[in-house]
Amino acid sequence: MNGSLQDACARLGLDAAALGRCTDLTSDTTEVTPGSCFIAVRGSRFDGHDLIGEALQCGAAAVICDRSRLPDVRTRNTPLPAGVAFCPVDDSRTVERALAAAFFGHPSRALRLTGVTGTNGKTTSSVLIAAIEGALGRRTAVVNTLGVLVDGNHRQFDRALPPPAQLQRFLRDRRDDGHAGVILECSSWALQMERTAGVAFDRVLVTRLSRDHLDVHQDMESYAMAKWKLVRQLAEGDKPGACLSLAADFPVPGSLPPGLSCLRFSLSDPTADLSAQPLELSASGSRFELLFQGRPAGRLHTNLPGAHNIENILGVLGLYPELLEAQAGGETAVLSGDLFSDIAVDGRLEPVPHPGGVFVYVDYAHTPDALEIVLKALARMHGGRIFTVFGCGGDRDREKRPMMGEIAARYSKEVYVTSDNPRSEDPQEIIAQIVAGMACGGSRVLVEPDRRAAISLALSRVGPGDVLLVAGKGHETDQVLMDRTLPFRDRTVLQEEIAKC
Repeated sequence: MNGSLQDACARLGLDAAALGRCTDLTSDTTEVTPGSCFIAVRGSRFDGHDLIGEALQCGAAAVICDRSRLPDVRTRNTPLPAGVAFCPVDDSRTVERALAAAFFGHPSRALRLTGVTGTNGKTTSSVLIAAIEGALGRRTAVVNTLGVLVDGNHRQFDRALPPPAQLQRFLRDRRDDGHAGVILECSSWALQMERTAGVAFDRVLVTRLSRDHLDVHQDMESYAMAKWKLVRQLAEGDKPGACLSLAADFPVPGSLPPGLSCLRFSLSDPTADLSAQPLELSASGSRFELLFQGRPAGRLHTNLPGAHNIENILGVLGLYPELLEAQAGGETAVLSGDLFSDIAVDGRLEPVPHPGGVFVYVDYAHTPDALEIVLKALARMHGGRIFTVFGCGGDRDREKRPMMGEIAARYSKEVYVTSDNPRSEDPQEIIAQIVAGMACGGSRVLVEPDRRAAISLALSRVGPGDVLLVAGKGHETDQVLMDRTLPFRDRTVLQEEIAKC
């Protein structure tokens, strides 16, 4: 047994000998194999204590559970299997957070860990970081909203960022198979739930903050605090050269932790450490002059359209002060003009071909700020009439719905308000809340709860030179209704409906 695990068990009051004999650690019964330690955690949908019997049948050698549930666990599993160690604790979720890194040998200490948080641009930024790491010859895995990318192979976790035990096992596997680093996209919810507990980060990128997840966080201040947890964790990791790239307008709660190298970036504030002068913005991408601490640092090109993607690149470059210094001095070719010229990000201003000269896009924009950014970008790129199809998710922040309605109506010729993922809510009520914000807009508003029908109707109305944006679901492959989940991908539906035109 490694000394770190022994120390962790002593702190947590666990049977170190029993855990030292375990071959794996998990809070997911589907991952239990003979010799595993199963942590029974109460979740929002399932209570792991109700699944202990299933874990035992799969060969669990030890079970960590809440002390308050132990009588019930013993009753359900009488007689208890011989040789299985039961470890009652006050709070099994807290124990998972405190134990996982030690159990798997603190793998992040041997990896170059990059964390990305903020409201919008996280997924795109993680892809851009991977492009730089690849150019530097570093084998790097990516975990983001799109899934898990390891050596060009895609797969999915059940959650965008998994619980501590599953995440630490993943990091151990990347360390053991020779990866140099891992990039983690960290949502405010994942940080609030402390899923990154025990991860030692080398670098953190914090993008701009705008309204989102206020169904989870009490207010914008609490939302910012949840994001800032990642910065504190960066400082606590105590790795040499810890680096923070920070959006210049992020509402920093308090002061920066000491010992962090920090570069601030902004597309609109020329006094930021990193800024840019756009030279060309078009549907085929952008060209811009990079400015580092007021000095020209070269011209870059990206195939990603929209000024917001220039800002995403600025944030990513803020993680590489050593490259920026060399670039400004003309000493490196890593940040070459075409480094970002072949970037693909599923569901982010993703074009869908239309034979009739219509500019069709799918985008994940599901916040007021994101929707406005995308609509502004489309207006600047194409200048034609904009037709927008969108809805809002159920069981999420309700106050943003009329805001998004107002924004869509302000920038669009016609808006087709439809369903997103209504979940347990009535789609018509969600739509009514969106439409309530559209009274002052100059657009024509049509309501069609059926998302495919709304897309089909919009396609029947557009003509050459027009722009059609289908927003909200982006890369998602299904639609979550009250009583069922249906296969549904905006890009696929658009392709099918365009073929009928």
